[in-house]
Amino acid sequence: MAYKQYTTCVDPDHYVIDFGTHLQGYASVLLMLLTLGFGAFIVIAVAGGPVGITIAIAALTGAILLLEWYLHGRLVCLGEAPCAIVGMVLGHGQSDPAWGKKYGDDDYTMNIMLAPGPLDTDEDKTEYWKEPQGHLVAENQKILNISRNYPQSGDDLKYVKHLHCEFEGSGIRERLDALYGILATLLIALAVPGFWIVSIILGLLLIFGKGLFGSKGQPNSGTPLDVGVDPGSLSGGAVVVVTGDWIYDSGHIGWNEIHPVKSCQVIGYLDAADGWKKFVYHDNGTGLDFPLDIKENVERFRDFWCGMLKGAQDAEDGGNRNDPANDWVIHPLVDGCKQPPIIL
Repeated sequence: MAYKQYTTCVDPDHYVIDFGTHLQGYASVLLMLLTLGFGAFIVIAVAGGPVGITIAIAALTGAILLLEWYLHGRLVCLGEAPCAIVGMVLGHGQSDPAWGKKYGDDDYTMNIMLAPGPLDTDEDKTEYWKEPQGHLVAENQKILNISRNYPQSGDDLKYVKHLHCEFEGSGIRERLDALYGILATLLIALAVPGFWIVSIILGLLLIFGKGLFGSKGQPNSGTPLDVGVDPGSLSGGAVVVVTGDWIYDSGHIGWNEIHPVKSCQVIGYLDAADGWKKFVYHDNGTGLDFPLDIKENVERFRDFWCGMLKGAQDAEDGGNRNDPANDWVIHPLVDGCKQPPIIL
């Protein structure tokens, strides 16, 4: 698999901590900081030791807990995603990981309008929740059962109308690694008199070496190139077939996503003003045409594409990729040996 993944999702029944950017999340962060601060006070009062280092350890512990939650506690599993999702790209771009922006998150994001639904975000939200794909963006009962919410008004309402997709970058993971390294040097400094000078030097090297103050487009940022798509090809009404993990992102007001994207293939382009009735996918290998204008046609196309993806995956898993005679990226039945290829 060519995609990158640094996150895991938790089962809804096991979601217990909320550090998201909303009132409940802010309250949880405040409680955690107060708890760590009290712990630092107890250590200083009872055990003594350098006050500055003890406070720094408490602060770093809080930052580490937040980033661990961001990677392994923020995303809630919604179940198995469809084997293929088809829609038109409404917008895409690189996240800015700079301090004050997304604090290290350098995923590449893409929003798609699901076939055969509306191609803008002006309709009532229920118009986007119709099958065969609307459940992917609709309010999910598993999430409502754990007292999490979805946008009900304002600009965020668009996130229950289009499907947000993310190609993962390593920014948060690298910042977490750097914080662990700094914490280790501080703990040594507690035990070794005078080591605090070395600790500061190592800490600065980790901060700048791991790019804690990162910038847009930094190395190992998320990119559609991870799954074989030229970013430019996602513009201009690109129609894509996507696979990935279906999750709920609790780090915001809350919405459903595909995160990470595991494969993505551009299959054509569509003028949003024309609607889905004007789009037909022609498969060169079989000579079949697939319109995407009604539920039944989308289901037919999805069944066809899922079969091709499964056949390609089976061939990759069971074939000899080191044999020059088998020097293909994905089985020719899927893309007809065209570019850009899909990479699983």
